[in-house]
Amino acid sequence: MATKKRPTRCQPPTSSSASRVPQPPTSAVLVYTEYDITDEPLDHRDIKRLPAQVQARIDELYELAQHDPTQAMPALERLVTTYPHIPTFFNHLSIAYLAAGDQEHATACVREAYRRHPQYLFAKINYANLCLQHGESEKVPGIFDHACDLKQLYPHRTRFHVSEFTGFAWVMCRYFCAINERETAALYYQMLKHVAPRHPMTKQAKRTLSPPFWVRWLRTWAEKRLPEQADTPSRSDPT
Repeated sequence: MATKKRPTRCQPPTSSSASRVPQPPTSAVLVYTEYDITDEPLDHRDIKRLPAQVQARIDELYELAQHDPTQAMPALERLVTTYPHIPTFFNHLSIAYLAAGDQEHATACVREAYRRHPQYLFAKINYANLCLQHGESEKVPGIFDHACDLKQLYPHRTRFHVSEFTGFAWVMCRYFCAINERETAALYYQMLKHVAPRHPMTKQAKRTLSPPFWVRWLRTWAEKRLPEQADTPSRSDPT
């Protein structure tokens, strides 16, 4: 049964596998909810209906997608073709393409996954990150149905995997940085620190909020150069 939304204070993890994680009540953007974050596998009805030999390979293919993508890609491409209703295979295939440095196919896979499975969380996350990469931050709210909280996005669920939480919180942090709402972005970073302090997404969020000095210097230099270039006629301008 779904947990009722209610204001709550931040609580420490209740066990090694699950923690009760509230949304911080310090921003009007975030709703007051709490839900369980776990590192235990979650049940997926459609995956349970797959042949046993296919189910047995899912975790193996996920690891291969990250560490030996060229070996994983043929099997994942077959699975995507055979079971297009399983969004997990699209997600693993896009990871393999990225790990192999094939940006073109990774982008196509992300777009196709979102087209076919717009309610699948990782399809939303991957497509939102793609939009942010292309400077299309205005598309992000619509991707998440204008929800800034997992419980708001999926009101029927009370438990989320840690990878779902970190992916969502990271893309939200990135989005609010992109629209210069850094205080809200910092809230998502604080949640990431609380739930998964050593997770790669937490480290990426920190770098987004506090980029190295040379990155800040380049941004400042570019901002100063833009007005100068605007005042300087180009070679094709009439003089």
